Amino acid sequence: MKELTILNKRIGLQPRHQAKLKGITIDDKLSYKFYDGTYQTVPLLFVEPIGTNGTPRKYAISAARLTDIFGLPVIYILENVPAYERQRLIDYGVYFVVSSKFAYLPMLVANERIRKSAVPKQLSPVAQYILLYHLQIESLEGMAALEMANKLPYSYESVTLGLTCLTDLKLCEKMSDSTNRNIIHFVAKGYELWQKAQEVLSSPVKRRIYCDELQIDGNLAICNINALAHYTWLNPDTEQMVMTSQQQLKEWVQKGKLVNANPYDGAVMVEAWKYPALVMQENGKQYVDKLSLYLSLQDNKDPRVEGELERLINEMIWKD
Repeated sequence: MKELTILNKRIGLQPRHQAKLKGITIDDKLSYKFYDGTYQTVPLLFVEPIGTNGTPRKYAISAARLTDIFGLPVIYILENVPAYERQRLIDYGVYFVVSSKFAYLPMLVANERIRKSAVPKQLSPVAQYILLYHLQIESLEGMAALEMANKLPYSYESVTLGLTCLTDLKLCEKMSDSTNRNIIHFVAKGYELWQKAQEVLSSPVKRRIYCDELQIDGNLAICNINALAHYTWLNPDTEQMVMTSQQQLKEWVQKGKLVNANPYDGAVMVEAWKYPALVMQENGKQYVDKLSLYLSLQDNKDPRVEGELERLINEMIWKD
């Protein structure tokens, strides 16, 4: 048993058995010692370099590979790291402990950000994504943040912050299970949870832009009226309506992929969303999820749209 002190708290590290190291490279075996440990109820894989420290880039690459193999955040145990080198490690997103003097860990990063944040008035994009995933794709009830991070398109730190936002807005509670893990309990189920969240939910759409032609290869998710038409009895519009991320739309505009782009009208409408679409696939096409779609159209005053949005919610099959 190896002991490590992190911010004046001692934790025990158990050498990881060879049988639990399947999948790692020969270089990993020769370069590191591996330990299992738990800090703030979160299971972690501690990695101690053999010999001299490697480069931040090498650590980042190794950490990403080991996390993929073992499904655990990787923490390097390092000795005598100068301040400038610590900053390089942080810039590369490498988690590490330097003796008992300095620690850069995922939960500490998240907690620091949380302490600097006021109680939110609306769900953050990550928090809203977590809630809508829970309601439509798969129940997250009773899961820890690390389990969720393995399912969602967000890092452990982002999921932790999203769960804190949901907790602050009284939509879930953080609890301890029989093994003393921090897990999440949602305060309601299905339609009731959806109703409780109404005042803090927002449209996922950050920007809409039109063009005569979108010069992009690939199957983009259909959104807006045409997605609603797919889910209900509404007739689709003749325009092409698709969504993407804010960053992707910015790149398309810069590269001239939108012919005659403008904010008013065109044969193609592109929506830039604040979070990834929870894509539903059918007959080779992709459609944005029903609840995000509802939120994107809830301010539409067309009576036909209002009626079909109501139908959309009434016919929802809740996954929790």
